[in-house]
Amino acid sequence: MTADVDGNKIGPVVRSGRIDKGMPRFDRSDQQIASLVAFIHTQQKNALAGGRKGSGGRKGVDAADLQTGNVEAGKQYFNGAGGCATCHSPARDLAGIASRYQGLELEEQMLYPKHAKSKITVTLASGQTVTGVLEYQDEFTVGLVDDTGSYRSWRTSDVQYKVDAPVSAHVELFGKYTDADVHNLMAYLQTLR
Repeated sequence: MTADVDGNKIGPVVRSGRIDKGMPRFDRSDQQIASLVAFIHTQQKNALAGGRKGSGGRKGVDAADLQTGNVEAGKQYFNGAGGCATCHSPARDLAGIASRYQGLELEEQMLYPKHAKSKITVTLASGQTVTGVLEYQDEFTVGLVDDTGSYRSWRTSDVQYKVDAPVSAHVELFGKYTDADVHNLMAYLQTLR
């Protein structure tokens, strides 16, 4: 979902379904698909912005529920099957993470890293490329902050662009995580003080 742009990922799933996982195909108009995509992205933004708080949301988690993992198994998952060590380092970006985040806040950061900045490469009609940190994106406009700290934006119809969203790697793990993986990884992260 986080890699979806203008329904390019969600639309095909809705139209083709996931028969092997029990999701049927849906024959919907382009406008209906666009509305569904907009709704899904709005819900995602609300959830990442703390949308779980308030009516109908989860009220909290007992901290003891988050202390059930095995530290050594979590470390092995981090360095092995989880692939976490390909992007993260306990000595660099994760140094002291358990001092900055505790309990559910740490688990949310692990699953949905709020502060992860996406990189973007924009290719202009001239062929020139501009890279930077993604600052804004909707169906009409894409904007970035380049290496000089300048904000630049373009109409999406005038350029080609590729977003490298680090949060996508976390989202891709959702289908692979077991309950034990999450608890073990959480136990390991809690040692990084």
